[in-house]
Amino acid sequence: MLMIEELIIKYNSGQCSADEKKLVEQWYQSFEWNDKSNLFNENNIEHIKEEVWLAIQKNKITLASENSTVIPPQIHSLLRWWHFASAAAVITAIAAISFWQYTPSKKIAVAKLIKTKQLQIKAIEPGTSKAQLVLGDGSVISLDSSRNLQLREEDGTKIDKQSGKLIYKDVADGNGKILFNTLSTPRGGEFQLVLPDGSKVWLNAASSIKFPTRFEGKERTVFLHGEAYFEVAKNKQMPFYVKLDNDFAVEVTGTHFNIMGYNDESEIRTTLEEGSVKVTHKNNTVLLSPSKQAIMKRANESLIVSDADVSQELAWKNGMIEFDGQSLPYILRQLSRWYDVNIEFANGIPKGTYKGAIRRQAPLTDVLEILKLAGVKFKMEDKNLIVTGV
Repeated sequence: MLMIEELIIKYNSGQCSADEKKLVEQWYQSFEWNDKSNLFNENNIEHIKEEVWLAIQKNKITLASENSTVIPPQIHSLLRWWHFASAAAVITAIAAISFWQYTPSKKIAVAKLIKTKQLQIKAIEPGTSKAQLVLGDGSVISLDSSRNLQLREEDGTKIDKQSGKLIYKDVADGNGKILFNTLSTPRGGEFQLVLPDGSKVWLNAASSIKFPTRFEGKERTVFLHGEAYFEVAKNKQMPFYVKLDNDFAVEVTGTHFNIMGYNDESEIRTTLEEGSVKVTHKNNTVLLSPSKQAIMKRANESLIVSDADVSQELAWKNGMIEFDGQSLPYILRQLSRWYDVNIEFANGIPKGTYKGAIRRQAPLTDVLEILKLAGVKFKMEDKNLIVTGV
């Protein structure tokens, strides 16, 4: 077996095999550069770091999966906090996922990274495009990505179901009766919707949206449970409202924004990507500009405005799950909805925050392997993920 010094020389000269390149890249992220070990002469550490970094930048395309367009994790962000927290990271060639934990330093030997065995649990695949549509007469239609269909409501509205998307077409010859439809996604599901006015909605897992088959009058109103991203068609004469429970509403005329309002979360977050929105909770109202976020705390019902990490908030819509300093329970709730698993904590709620990015297309086994390397202890019983410690 080659020594790591020899592998680095091969890597920097572009002579490594695919497996050897993966080995060096994994070692680079797991090695503590402030470690005063005898692996390298202390005077050469900075030089070696720079050489490997430049080579990784040159070859970083190899970190992505063959069928993925996801950009590999940025090692620069890892190095920025390297000296006050260590990283437990693996780059999996097939899944291209990463996960880091803000915890005291942990060394992971290269041999262990290479020989880590896959968890012996039943494969649990990620969510897919699936939903239920409840029509105005109460009939229920199951939707998935496997077949296309065309529907017609009693008021004449045409509904075109394409791959993972439902499109409503307002018709001029409607009978005047406005009906309400409800689109719901289960845990492990997501779906897209084009409303009668052309507004687009991305519905996340375990969510639902109730909407009219035709918008008439002075406003356009829909009702949301869970999480959704909106691209609202512009119409200044007819404002668009998204209403949730707890007297919470978002008003827009044409803009792009995300609302996260799951009942099991401690807050409702409205994140603005472009345009402007007005967020109202009871007697409190705030105005948002792009890259701002309105947060309503359920505990005291306060409504505040803060800066937003827009890319992180919209990651789910773009095929990623991203975290930056979130707690393990929060992270596992997201995984629970997407992978349709139940979460239990056998020995109390663990503390600590995590940072990382996970492709939503990755199977749960890959995600759990990363959690394992980050120090999380758990066991799987059927579809129950039981955390026993960290």
